[in-house]
Formats: sequence, structure tokens, C-alpha cells
Amino acid sequence: MIDESPNLNSADKILEAATKLFAMDSFAAVSIKQISVASGVNSALISYYFGGKKNLYQEVLYTEAEKFLKLQDKIRQQSGSPLTKLRTYVDGIAEMQQQNPYNIHLIYRELLTPQPMFENYVRSKLYRIHQFMTELVEEAIACGEIVADIKATHVAFTLEGIIMFFFLMHSHICELGNFQNGAELDYLLQALNTYLASLSKK
Repeated sequence: MIDESPNLNSADKILEAATKLFAMDSFAAVSIKQISVASGVNSALISYYFGGKKNLYQEVLYTEAEKFLKLQDKIRQQSGSPLTKLRTYVDGIAEMQQQNPYNIHLIYRELLTPQPMFENYVRSKLYRIHQFMTELVEEAIACGEIVADIKATHVAFTLEGIIMFFFLMHSHICELGNFQNGAELDYLLQALNTYLASLSKK
């Protein structure tokens, strides 16, 4: 049933449906009608809340990026060594992706085939995810927790690559690995921490 009343719940439904659809297909391929049907909300309310598809897509990107930025703020406020913070950040990203499986698909699609109209937005928001991880690695190298003969940005790319591949291939990994009841997340965390351990000074 189509929801005719303009309320916050309708906006949330639109945003949730749009996030899933944009993650599964490109910005150009997703229509307002598809979003309306998937959300169960009248298409007129999409313009009412978001001012059209372009603004809605930007709000989707903003909402997903904010989840990472909030995690970064949380890590910054924590005590502990840079390597401890890096492990916490990596674990936090993995847990966040487990709870929001469409997140990584959306980010991967935007980075792989960026929309020109959102290029500056992507650079200002999504690139901060990589930059923060790089900074943590740099701090860990500076204080002697990680070997110095490696570039921090390379470590960040490797960690991000492990996470991205895992969640892009999540259903296949679960099937091939015969994981049960979320045990595949333990495998991911083990893989990430094993890589970090290989870089740590003994």
C-alpha cells in the first residue's frame, strides 16, 4: 500500500530503498518509480523530502559515508596505541559492513564508475575513509609498532581490499567456506589481524 502521508517514517523508507537499489544498480539505471515501489511510498514524496533523484542519491552517499566518519570520531576519542586503534578501526569497519551489507556495494560502484556530478563529494567524503586508515598506519610506523620499510597508504589499500572483496563476495564465501551462523566474520577478522601481525615489529 502506498503511503500518502508526509512523515519521517516515509523519508526513512525512501532512503533505505534507494540505498539498496543504488547499490545493486547505477544511478542512471535506478528510476524514481522503482524507488517508490520498493519503499511503498508515493513518488511525489521523494521530491517532497529530497528534491529529486540527484539529491536523494547524494543523501544516500552522505548517510553511508557518515557511518564511517562517526566510527573515525569514536576511534579518535579512544586511548591506546596507534596499532590498537588501527585494529579497532578495522574491526569496526568489518562489523559495520556485516550490519549494512549494501554499504560496500554502493561505495565500490561509486569508486569504480563515479558520477561526474558527485566527484567532488566523493573526494571530500569517501576518500576520508582511506585517509584516516592511512594516518593510523603512519602513526603506528612512527612509534615503531609497524615495520618502517612499507608505505602506509599501501597497508591501508591492502586492508581495504580484504574487506571490500570479502563483502562483495560474501554469499559465495559463505557457501564455499561452509560457514555457519555468522562464523565467516571471524574468518575476516582473522585475515585482517594476521596481515597486521605480519607487519608488526617483533
